[in-house]
Amino acid sequence: MKLRRFLAPDARAALEQIRRELGPDAVVVTSRKLPGGVEFMAGRHDELEDGKQETAARESQGEGGGLIWRELARLRSLLQNQLAGFAWSAEKRRHPVRVHVLQKMLAAGFSPRLARHLAAGLPKQYATEQADAWLRQVLIRNLRACAPAGLPGVRPGIWALVGPTGHGKTTTLAKLAARAALQHGQDKVALVSVDAYRIGAQQQLEAYARMMGVEFVALEEAGQLEKALGGLGDKTSIMVDSAGFAPTDERFSLQVAALGQAGAACLLTLSASSQGSLAEGLIQRHRHLGGAILTKLDEGGLCGAVLDCLIRYRLELLGLSTGQRVPEDVHPANASYVVDRALRARESSSFAMQEEDWAAYAGMEAEQDSLRRTG
Repeated sequence: MKLRRFLAPDARAALEQIRRELGPDAVVVTSRKLPGGVEFMAGRHDELEDGKQETAARESQGEGGGLIWRELARLRSLLQNQLAGFAWSAEKRRHPVRVHVLQKMLAAGFSPRLARHLAAGLPKQYATEQADAWLRQVLIRNLRACAPAGLPGVRPGIWALVGPTGHGKTTTLAKLAARAALQHGQDKVALVSVDAYRIGAQQQLEAYARMMGVEFVALEEAGQLEKALGGLGDKTSIMVDSAGFAPTDERFSLQVAALGQAGAACLLTLSASSQGSLAEGLIQRHRHLGGAILTKLDEGGLCGAVLDCLIRYRLELLGLSTGQRVPEDVHPANASYVVDRALRARESSSFAMQEEDWAAYAGMEAEQDSLRRTG
């Protein structure tokens, strides 16, 4: 590897000089402070030959090759971060409307992956207002939302709500059961609880059942559901409340499998402002989910991350839940409503991205991409 020496008043200026003279694939081998600035030793990545980079690093610093390699990795990440920031600024100058779409999606909570994919497909001639309308229509078209007649309870069936603790499964289930009782009659609806873990969970659901005048069945575990359904053959709608576990808890997967084996359609129930990593992890681990219900839409927050996962994994949205009223605060899926809500949402001023933050964000994304590729 042919090393070149770069002198500059500071690291930023040195990295800019390295990029300008050696290109974006430059490798920084060593750096040190000098009385008048900094010294960088760098070379072109494509000039690497087997073993020569390590030899050059060790020769430049004597012993302590491991320290050199760690410093090399740190400086390479720094260089990639800087270059990505420059690229972001250049992209904004060349394609301001495309960057506007990208920023709008990221600010709403959508993933960089989906945001980049959609921004790349934006027609080049569109102005900002046209781009906003185009983005809205693309998201609505790609979010699978069932018709009002498909809302669980309105549509007959065995419905099991599954999801993490605290995402509104029990309250939402009561709303759906009340809708079913109004639609089909109290004698045609049953509430079933397989949540024997959370203290008071079965008592809460039983109280809802008494208020609605529908049958209630309490089970110790999901594996008992198949047998219990034999005594509920005259019911049009059977609503099953499940135990909430951490997404990585093996009991969660076992419960979903048992409910599905019994013939229940398992609906992933998530707060609308859930983190994207949570929603994605649950959907990836349970590919046989029958759909999703978004809850707590009245509590604010960004819902772009959950919509992103529903779009990318083609999971159908079956219903929306807001507030605590039973049964008023449950609604059929409405793609236009949730997409508009996501695109209008904004973080509070303390957490919102400012214009000067976007270049730094692009740099961190590039650094993470690099770590994933080399990890």
